[in-house]
Amino acid sequence: MTMRTDELPITLLVSDNVWARHGHAISAISSDIVPVIYEGNEVLTDDVTATINTVFYSNDLWPDRSRGFVLSLLKATSLKWMHTFSAGVDSPFFVQLMERGIRLTNSSGATASPIAQTAILYMLALSRNVRAWFQHQDKHEWTRHGFTELDGARLAVIGMGPIGAEIARLGVALNMQVEAIRRTPNGNEPCPTFSFDYLSEVLSRADWVAVALPLTPETRLLFNAKTFATMKTGARFINVGRGELVDEEALIAVLQSGHLSGAALDVFSTEPLPADSPLWDMDNVIITPHSSAASEQSSRRSEQIFLENLALYAAGLPMRNEINL
Repeated sequence: MTMRTDELPITLLVSDNVWARHGHAISAISSDIVPVIYEGNEVLTDDVTATINTVFYSNDLWPDRSRGFVLSLLKATSLKWMHTFSAGVDSPFFVQLMERGIRLTNSSGATASPIAQTAILYMLALSRNVRAWFQHQDKHEWTRHGFTELDGARLAVIGMGPIGAEIARLGVALNMQVEAIRRTPNGNEPCPTFSFDYLSEVLSRADWVAVALPLTPETRLLFNAKTFATMKTGARFINVGRGELVDEEALIAVLQSGHLSGAALDVFSTEPLPADSPLWDMDNVIITPHSSAASEQSSRRSEQIFLENLALYAAGLPMRNEINL
């Protein structure tokens, strides 16, 4: 492939793990790509960061190696483009990069399968009260309890990006009655889909509410005391979007009152979730540590998206999943 002349050379910062897996593929895109391989977790020296103009922020760096990597990027005055393994790019770090004029692409779609499957796992676990089964198993107790089925239950999926669409598809496959909310329905969703004007109406019908929204000024604290009040008594709430979408005090209140009968949460407004949060001790709440996407396959998919974008960038062509302020 011919390298675009205005970008010679591409000096690419990648992790040691990514280089070990894909060094040959990266070099095959162009012999003019100069790799800077990030080893360890320290901040790179100024003479190195001054040369870097492209970056892949890969999943293997987060969270343990992120600090040194991010601080290195903030010193990279020649940086022109970064690809990130994540789908969410709402953190101040990403905003700061874009405000500097740095192009940003993400890996939207790479984690849809594991996150959607985790959401279904939450529903199966809550509907069957698997915590009680495990507690009886730990005590060697032969104790039975009944449960409700997902078959025929109403599921509302809020947010229909790749993750929400996959949750909806799996819900349909489980014979759930699925409805969805998105900003602008396009007609090719796997279930009836409505605009946000119908949010309260859709929530009022749902036995299960699965949230897969990005964080924006419009969605911040979208789920608050008023929103929860529109949900039917006994409904269950799942959040695999962003923690800041939810007023956690309001969620705790509706769980304690019994208005909602359960919740499963992978994201929180403060992470790690503080040890004194009442959510930890609720028998009807499942907590996972922002790990619903932590599959090896999702990491590999994000790396493939990066490689595709690197080839497009080198050729001066539009890239996949470019983010605009």
